[in-house]
Amino acid sequence: MTAATAGPASCWCELGRARRHLERAVAELEQARLAWGVWADSVRKLAEQRTGIRVADGFGLLDDQGYAAALRMGTWFDEAAGAAAVVLEVTGAGNAAVVSVCPCVPGGTAIGSPRPLSRPRLRER
Repeated sequence: MTAATAGPASCWCELGRARRHLERAVAELEQARLAWGVWADSVRKLAEQRTGIRVADGFGLLDDQGYAAALRMGTWFDEAAGAAAVVLEVTGAGNAAVVSVCPCVPGGTAIGSPRPLSRPRLRER
């Protein structure tokens, strides 16, 4: 199996290594986002107890500074996880992108190099 058929995560070059790190980072960010959700829910419960306002009653609980700050932190987790997922998708999007830059794929070129990495054919005389 070649990188062209399996995708960049299967490469053993630096692109494949970077993609594997990114895959682990996306998984970790998803776990962090879930942990944040559990924490934010506990902040919500405390805010409801403190103010006597329930989230189901409307937006009044958003006036609580602690709960509002917890919700703002959630957007950072969402943005980080979303950005990492986009990069992961782009680095694995189609073989055409991989073939043009990955040295593991026959016919690929080094980034910044106008010449293919594969050996040119010798001209017949």
